[in-house]
Amino acid sequence: MRHLARHATLLLLSGTVLASLLASWALARAIDLPDDDEFNVVAWEVRNVPGKWLYLTGRFLRGGLSAADEDERVGRYFVLSAELARAGSADERDEIENEVEAIIEGRLTALLEDVGLESSLPLFPGVRWLWPPVDVEFDEPPRTLALSPRDAIELIGQRHLRPELAVAEIETIEADAERNGGLSALAVPIAGSATYPSIVAPHADYEGLIATIAHEWVHHYLSFKPLGVRYLDSLELQTLNETVADLAGEELAALYVRRYPLPGGAAARIDELSGGAPDVDVDAALHTLRLDVEALLAAGDVEGAEALMERRRLELAGQGIVFRRINQAFFAFRNIYGGDPASIDPIGEKVAALRAGSRSVGAFLRAAAGLRSETDLDGLLGGRLTGCYASRRSERKRNSGRASRAALLRKGPGPSRPSSRNACGVGKTPGVVGGPVAVTMSWTRVMISPRSASLTTSRME
Repeated sequence: MRHLARHATLLLLSGTVLASLLASWALARAIDLPDDDEFNVVAWEVRNVPGKWLYLTGRFLRGGLSAADEDERVGRYFVLSAELARAGSADERDEIENEVEAIIEGRLTALLEDVGLESSLPLFPGVRWLWPPVDVEFDEPPRTLALSPRDAIELIGQRHLRPELAVAEIETIEADAERNGGLSALAVPIAGSATYPSIVAPHADYEGLIATIAHEWVHHYLSFKPLGVRYLDSLELQTLNETVADLAGEELAALYVRRYPLPGGAAARIDELSGGAPDVDVDAALHTLRLDVEALLAAGDVEGAEALMERRRLELAGQGIVFRRINQAFFAFRNIYGGDPASIDPIGEKVAALRAGSRSVGAFLRAAAGLRSETDLDGLLGGRLTGCYASRRSERKRNSGRASRAALLRKGPGPSRPSSRNACGVGKTPGVVGGPVAVTMSWTRVMISPRSASLTTSRME
């Protein structure tokens, strides 16, 4: 019986590989893949999906590693990532990358099943499985070009750029977007994208990388639920999606690293290479700056706000925290993530309250998945809004009319990142430094992690 099951599984994998190859070939022939500055998801899928399934088929035939060997392989991968940040070679890391992806996928799948996120098969209620399967590819995600008016902080448009663009090319694209004098633009490097498989930028922050993978899987999970299906309907729903994915992704990552810690030698080597986190609270600095900029813009002092952002950017650079630009688009990009310190949206505290009232992260995700609006979230919370929640919601409604004047610029949704402290002073443990950022074709996440500080600040350009 076991022999028959193995052959059936092999047949299923072989059929999937063949279907992937045929689909990729058909897409390549049917679609004109542009050769410009925009990221092309179809071209990426054509290049990566068949190879992914071919590898998994070979791994199934060869059999897996022991738990000890898996630990060693994962630890080695992250040490190599840390060394690569110090100008090491990517060759050895590339050789074990597929194996590490598969190990993390399997371990995260087990964790998601344990927190109650598996589903039953249609027509077979007794059969339980995780849907959609965890699937990740370590690669450089696209950048996101975010647009905001100069006289307000509003995400009014964005498009995805090729990750290999040089800084000079990026600056040209931003300058072109700002040419009319009314817009602020920023091309943001991101850490992950919820394509399928998801694209996640490899780096040495173990928990941060797992949080990005989990964040993107939450988007995959929600895409079959009312909340995710409505992602594109409004900025409010984008913020709900991103904030839920951030909070769940971080908690799942914390559970993951407790269950599957890096080997002691690997963790010590990474800490040695990281050199420690800068002695500055970036979350607090960005939150204070956001409020100061809002006040200046409300008073009509656009030039004063821009001068302040540049002055604070230089101050942070002097403390080892390097952002290439801080402008209105910088804050507009982050505002859609309710737990971000640079956000003043009350959804962050509301989602945190929903999690606090749920018995587990799995129960929290199941409850959040059914949301169709912020009003639904208020209903789950029993209508208990604090004065801070209510005042922030009123402020957002007063300002919401501004976005309509630029509706034609809107090309899609906005971004995301790990939660921290926001406008009402409620949140999770504050982060220490802006690190790699994560985005999807519809979703973006900004990661801030103490460990990633010295390894990734140069990537902020």
